Amino acid sequence: MLQRIASLVVFGGERRPSTGSGGTAAQPRIWRRLFHVVAGSCIPIAGIFAPHSEFVVALVVLAAGALLLDLSRFGIGPLNRLYLRLMAPLLKSDEESHITGATYMLIAAALVFWLFGREVGVPVMLYLSLGDPVAAIVGRRMPGPRLLGKSPGGTAAFMAVGAAVAGILIAAGVVEHHWALWAGAAIAALVELAGIPPDDNLVIPLVAGAAMWAMGV
Repeated sequence: MLQRIASLVVFGGERRPSTGSGGTAAQPRIWRRLFHVVAGSCIPIAGIFAPHSEFVVALVVLAAGALLLDLSRFGIGPLNRLYLRLMAPLLKSDEESHITGATYMLIAAALVFWLFGREVGVPVMLYLSLGDPVAAIVGRRMPGPRLLGKSPGGTAAFMAVGAAVAGILIAAGVVEHHWALWAGAAIAALVELAGIPPDDNLVIPLVAGAAMWAMGV
């Protein structure tokens, strides 16, 4: 049982095909894209204004609840069917038996705000919420060679979005200028390109956030 839970958390279930920029998996519905942008951006925007300690506690509670729901529905057929019926427009086709991207995003947000603070958490979560869907949209529509099954054009689009996010946050006084903000945007884009399991929503913020923190943000 513990081995099954560990496998679900680490790998999200069975290994999934890449769904990044230019991948071959089924394209997510437009509602999922919009949810990723809106809900994903609400987390760092709330993190700008909310008291930090209380915000981290709220994220931990939400992440734990989302993970518990996912683990519970895998073993309770009626609960899973109800969940899938209600959430169908927002789910990937394989999330019937996998931890959802939204759950991974909440886990990542809780970890980066807790471990690295607001100065890293806000930009890195915006890199994810805005850069990842743009990379997928651009990558799927851009012809040309593929790298690791994805379009380098999608990676470039991710970097551009990340650079724009960093510039806006600096101009608005949300974060102080630091060269590692730009490096973090590039690292986040490269992590998306690499497609490291279990899920971009978890791995991009953790890897890019750790790198930004190590570089002094």
